[in-house]
Amino acid sequence: MAIRYTVTAKNLHAHLFEVELKLQNPNPLGQVFSLPSWIPGSYLIRDFAKNIVSVKANSAGQLIPIKKLDKNHWIANPCSDEITLKYEVYAFDLSVRSAYLTNERAFFNGTSMFLLPLGFEDELCELCITPVNSAQTMGDWSCATGLKKVAEFNFEAPNYQDLIDHPVEMADFTLFDFEVQGVEHQMAITGMHKADVARLKQDLKTICQHHISFFNNDIPFDDYLFLTLVKTKGYGGLEHKNSTSLICSRKELPIEGMGEITKDYTRFLALCSHEYFHSWWVKKIKPASFHQLDLCRENYTEQLWIFEGFTSYYDELSLLRTKLLTPEQYLDLFAQTITRVQKSRGRLTQSLAESSYETWTKFYQQDENAANAIVSYYTKGALLAFVLDIKIRKQTQDAKSLDDVLRHAWVHYRDTGLENNTIQLIVNELIDDDLTAFFDDYLYGVKELPLQLSFAYVGVKCEFIAHSEDLSDFGLTINTQGDYSQIVQVFADTTAQNAGLYVGDKIVSVNYQQLKDKALIAEINKFGLGEVIKIGVLRDELLLEIPVMIGKTTPTFCKLSLNTELDDKTLKQQQKWLYQE
Repeated sequence: MAIRYTVTAKNLHAHLFEVELKLQNPNPLGQVFSLPSWIPGSYLIRDFAKNIVSVKANSAGQLIPIKKLDKNHWIANPCSDEITLKYEVYAFDLSVRSAYLTNERAFFNGTSMFLLPLGFEDELCELCITPVNSAQTMGDWSCATGLKKVAEFNFEAPNYQDLIDHPVEMADFTLFDFEVQGVEHQMAITGMHKADVARLKQDLKTICQHHISFFNNDIPFDDYLFLTLVKTKGYGGLEHKNSTSLICSRKELPIEGMGEITKDYTRFLALCSHEYFHSWWVKKIKPASFHQLDLCRENYTEQLWIFEGFTSYYDELSLLRTKLLTPEQYLDLFAQTITRVQKSRGRLTQSLAESSYETWTKFYQQDENAANAIVSYYTKGALLAFVLDIKIRKQTQDAKSLDDVLRHAWVHYRDTGLENNTIQLIVNELIDDDLTAFFDDYLYGVKELPLQLSFAYVGVKCEFIAHSEDLSDFGLTINTQGDYSQIVQVFADTTAQNAGLYVGDKIVSVNYQQLKDKALIAEINKFGLGEVIKIGVLRDELLLEIPVMIGKTTPTFCKLSLNTELDDKTLKQQQKWLYQE
């Protein structure tokens, strides 16, 4: 007995999908339907049901009453025959998380589209997509999805959870394929672009081969699809069972004759690497509590530092190990991650375990004080992964590394999932020691990570220097888009905060000079400890003059470089870390 969904692009310019749901043998007491409130991989209650415009139900050719029970549940009156729902979904969210419909493309995640008839969670789901008339669209549309295809525009999934874990793209896209270890991979690129497909194909193949080898050639999917939306500006990714949804900017794709890899192209490859790594590390092996997700409410875990942080560590490290990046290019990227963490005063307030647990209300709902109150489990999680990696290498004389921790977890816990302390127990077993104090300090506490000590072990010089291109050491970030440089953030315990500069202030002048943007930044950064400057600001459209005494600063800009003079032992340790040789 299958649940049959039919999706029709009802009105492209009004951004309306129509979904028809047919269900046999509904609950004789009245069938309840629900829509998820969030999508796995993006930990925020998004209330997708708000985009359902209308719902109608009928059975045996007659309309039957259906009413809303709460924000995402409906109940249809009892009926003895098959029940059919027809409902409209407004789709104009240009992200990887929801649904989008115009004459350029159609895209949707099942969490935004498919009502679940409660009690039928494990039933076969069939999906039929009504082809869109090419006269209405820009270009001739094709359909790309990781769902099992049974006929043209017809797909199926073994159950509801599987159905909603396969996004669907319809557009006039560029499609190319490549094979890795006998497994077919595809990428669909939607949007105007001039990508060097041959180079992109080869680089993706290299990355995919690396990740498959990392997990001992144990592949958790039969095929894989990269769905890529190209925009003028944009960035994002969301992992799925055998696919990923990506957004990138045009400048991040390679073009013919590009030569050496650019920073922009590196960013896109790192995104692809990150989401592909998730096929093992969060889609298959995951927190034990995620094996029974409730998509109507928050699902808490302390482990996002493991699944997002470790993945963020390996996404760029993999580009180095595959020789797509040089060590210098990789260290430049890693230094940027460290700089972002060091700029965040929240690293001294919120632990990584707390960051993971509180993501629902803090990380995904940041305000102007976020930099002082929270830390990212992505970026600081990556740094803890590095420090832990070096810790394991030190204590085992490079016989073991964090790679072995992940592989051990993959082999022994992919079916049951990880408890909060599983990784700690695996590490203790591998190194034959108890690292409780280590995790108390750096995971459950807010002690500064021993970055410089860790880098020294692999022959890398780690420095923190003043940065003249922004005002982070002074204590501000500014928006330079308007007529004045407006304060966006004020960092805790800095010169700017101590002087009484506030978020929202528009900086008009420095020592009576009218300045903005780069000239403003350069002028403020000229002054040293103990000097007083007068900053004119507009606050509530009133002009104020604020005296500011330059206080002591702690440089946040990180610079990493390879030490050129190393003994043989340190050089071997460096090569082992960089290339796992």
